[in-house]
Amino acid sequence: MSMHSQFSEWFLAAGIELSGDVLQKRWAGVEAFTAGRAEIISLVELFFGFFDGKESFLENFRAPFKEADGAFRMKENNQELSVLAGAKLVSIMESGERALGDLASLAMVSCAAQNLRASPSVSDIAERAAKHLHVRTLNRTLPNPNVVTSSDETMAVLEQVKCDLAAVTEESNVLWWVFGESSRDKAKRWSDYSVEQTAVMAGKELADLTRIVPGPAASGALLDKVVKFAKIKPPAQVVLKDAITALPEDWRQGLVKNFPAALLNICPVTHGIKLSVELSGAGAWTQALPSTAKIQRGGKIAPQLLAYQVFLECMLASFWSKVK
Repeated sequence: MSMHSQFSEWFLAAGIELSGDVLQKRWAGVEAFTAGRAEIISLVELFFGFFDGKESFLENFRAPFKEADGAFRMKENNQELSVLAGAKLVSIMESGERALGDLASLAMVSCAAQNLRASPSVSDIAERAAKHLHVRTLNRTLPNPNVVTSSDETMAVLEQVKCDLAAVTEESNVLWWVFGESSRDKAKRWSDYSVEQTAVMAGKELADLTRIVPGPAASGALLDKVVKFAKIKPPAQVVLKDAITALPEDWRQGLVKNFPAALLNICPVTHGIKLSVELSGAGAWTQALPSTAKIQRGGKIAPQLLAYQVFLECMLASFWSKVK
């Protein structure tokens, strides 16, 4: 594969200028590095600047770049590594390997947290992930090019009908849930809950109903409608720590009980909920938010975006467990 047309621009956006020869060597390293589901999560962490505790991965990630260029630095080059991680993620999304591409885009959009976190050094890469995710929601029922389908035309048609039927069944279940105006988890009407509670719980419940990655194209609109069923009119924004505090304790415990620990760095809302469960006292866990979940204690977000963020995090956790 030839070097990505925007590769040099990504470095310049991060304040790094490299010669054409060095760029070719860097791209050779990008292509040489092999990434499965665990590596994709680590790449997302590096792209967003989360380097703590990544020593083992960093050693493996630097190796192909050192092999391609003997002058490549093996320490104190985090900014460059962040760009290279982002470049590899773009390569994965554009390679045609659907499952890994979906995982990479879901993980990046989840980690961005609807702008609750600081922006990465290369905004174009994050935007590409969001666009990739959007396109995939629109064509999620199309045949997977990575899966060998039957050469028999009748069987191929039946396989497509099966996929379409699964989508219709999922959409029907989601619509019944929306118009039922009630929580599946708690068997109570949303009008019994605050806006904050409704937003977080609805995001998780929509993910539970989703069977085809990366979810319905109208996920955001559906969640916006559900949030409006809460007992009061939704405000423009809610404070994240207040939203977490308002959640029923048993619901919080159930959410984080089996949530993959490997995903917590890129799932900040779930990470915050886990902190609220594990650290006694509101003061203790909210004090830990900035350093642990990388979100300011006073971080605010529109309630419908909070619902969508939780949806993404729960979708990511479910999908990640299925990717080989």
